[in-house]
Amino acid sequence: MTVDLTQFHDAFFEESFEALDSMEAALLKLDIGAPDRELINTIFRVAHSIKGGSATFGFSDIASFTHSLETLLDELRSGGMAVTVAVSDLLLKSVDVMRAMLRAVQAKQPIDAQRVSDLQFDLEVAIARKNETVASPPAQAGTPAPAQGAPAVPGRWQIRFRPFRELMARGNDPLRMLRELAELAELHVRLDAQDLPPFAHISPQDCHLAWTLEIPGDVPEEAIRQVFEWAEGDCELTIARSGVDDDAVTPVPSAESPASPPAVAEPVAAPATVTAHPRSEGAAKPEATVSALGDSGSIRVSVEKIDELMNTVGELVITQAMLGQLGTQVEGPHGERLRAGLAQLERNMRELQESVMRVRMLPISFVFSRFPRMVRDLAQRLGKQIELKLTGEQTELDKTVLEKIGDPLVHLVRNSIDHGIEAPDVRTAAGKPAAGTVHLDATHRGGNISVEVSDDGGGLDRGRILAKARSRGLIGANDQLSDAEIHELIFLPGFSTAEKTTDVSGRGVGMDVVRRNVKELGGKIEVASESGHGSRFTITLPLTLAIVDGQSVAVGTETYIVPLISIVESMQLKTSQATRLSGQGEVFSFRGDYVPIIRMHELFGVEPRTSALHEGLVVVAEGDGRRVGLFVDDLLGQQQVVIKSLEANYGHIDGISGATILGDGSVALILDVPGLIRVASMRAAA
Repeated sequence: MTVDLTQFHDAFFEESFEALDSMEAALLKLDIGAPDRELINTIFRVAHSIKGGSATFGFSDIASFTHSLETLLDELRSGGMAVTVAVSDLLLKSVDVMRAMLRAVQAKQPIDAQRVSDLQFDLEVAIARKNETVASPPAQAGTPAPAQGAPAVPGRWQIRFRPFRELMARGNDPLRMLRELAELAELHVRLDAQDLPPFAHISPQDCHLAWTLEIPGDVPEEAIRQVFEWAEGDCELTIARSGVDDDAVTPVPSAESPASPPAVAEPVAAPATVTAHPRSEGAAKPEATVSALGDSGSIRVSVEKIDELMNTVGELVITQAMLGQLGTQVEGPHGERLRAGLAQLERNMRELQESVMRVRMLPISFVFSRFPRMVRDLAQRLGKQIELKLTGEQTELDKTVLEKIGDPLVHLVRNSIDHGIEAPDVRTAAGKPAAGTVHLDATHRGGNISVEVSDDGGGLDRGRILAKARSRGLIGANDQLSDAEIHELIFLPGFSTAEKTTDVSGRGVGMDVVRRNVKELGGKIEVASESGHGSRFTITLPLTLAIVDGQSVAVGTETYIVPLISIVESMQLKTSQATRLSGQGEVFSFRGDYVPIIRMHELFGVEPRTSALHEGLVVVAEGDGRRVGLFVDDLLGQQQVVIKSLEANYGHIDGISGATILGDGSVALILDVPGLIRVASMRAAA
């Protein structure tokens, strides 16, 4: 039966990228000169997994490169080479090259053969020079000679390999193991097919065969065990040497045995290789791929299916709200029972909604994990000493938000390293430690997530920011700005205080991009800085983009939703509190500032219940660092609403981020406060 292996490619690429992330994290933790054996074993496993999977799927270029890398790692694992800065850099470059090769193959694009060849040559040179980098210790009395100088051991290895029936279903391929044995030396194979059932009862997912294998005795036993390492626990395996002691049978070591690589902590554990195996005839293409977490019961499900489930739950929430509103109109004992049932339905719906939302939640460590490598490389390039501190890594947020928050955080961290942290000699002269600290922290605050990027550098330079703004005509020569207003200047498009343009910064395309990306996620960014002591950028984001906590407001007969994250305060103004400025509309005094008033009925062309400010309410909202007062007729209450996109059917509307369906079946528009401010500003200017 011919198996279409392409159906397993997506799972292979996904798990390989995860494995490379684990490998990179382990490499960054290696201590130069005294590496942790567990970390080296983890790194070796990743390379071995990707090599095996690449060979299985016919990605020969990746398998060839990974074989050279695996040889170098084997030298490190056996102590034949020392972990030096040069070796560490070489291994990190290998991770980059493997990632690039996998992406190229995944996109069906040509691999950068020259880059791969150059690095593969460097790996082989490093292996050839291992005797120059590791000094051989002097021989001591009573110690055996090194294995390399020992004469070949007589006899042959006899291996009895009997896989359990479920071996292939766990991602192992016995034929690949036989091929790897054949690469070590001449291999003699005898097949045992006595357990093979009749053809009509054969399941292509089960393994029914066993093998008796012979290999020359000069092959190290450890090399043989490494071939069967991934099959441990899924087979019966005995290894014995014939011609020396026919009764000496060596069982496979247990997980606690010193001969077996020690278990590694989960954050850097390498997932098993995805190995293709045939499905039963007529079976559909697998909808979800079993995760590489082994017996944990985890599965991989496409994001599209989770989105469909979330959308269905959103529709159920709307239907439940409609039924709840109808239930209030039913009188008598039947009405009481109906309302009791609807109350129970509401509780169950909320639990279901929270459960589905948790499925989409991922820890922010998926984003934070990219920064140790980036900080290391930037610090080396800029000649600075940087200590990266990560906290709150297990804080969870929606996968969509997680994917889009990565780029803003990269900009902020790069700015902290380039502009914030001073050079070691400058820090020492200021009485600071030579090594600066960049701190990433994530935490839940109410219904939102807060991500902070802070450093203990020199802080924002007020004088330089003001001078740059004045030179560009952004502010007047005599204008006096508060700290908050000065901080706002750095978010202007093209604004940069860098004295020269480099590949790190200076082109003025950073902070405005950060604010725009954060705003697109329905969040906001705040800045705090103290001269000589560092800066802190705080990003506040909703946990999910599918559901928003909002305040319902009435404007005439229409209902609008104002996101709670944008609301500062709600109040009722007195007639004397509002002032009309010539050419600038109405404003009122709020906490020492004058805040403009946006009359919602004028903006949307709705007939209001009242146009007198003292008879309605003003909702003070914030967006893009500016505050406005939204004049509405009344506040209706707070609620969670399911966001429905308008752009799919109608197109983009300034000031509106989406719509939702209320319990009575009517549609309410969800306001985009920054967009409202822009629309109102343009109308005032016109």
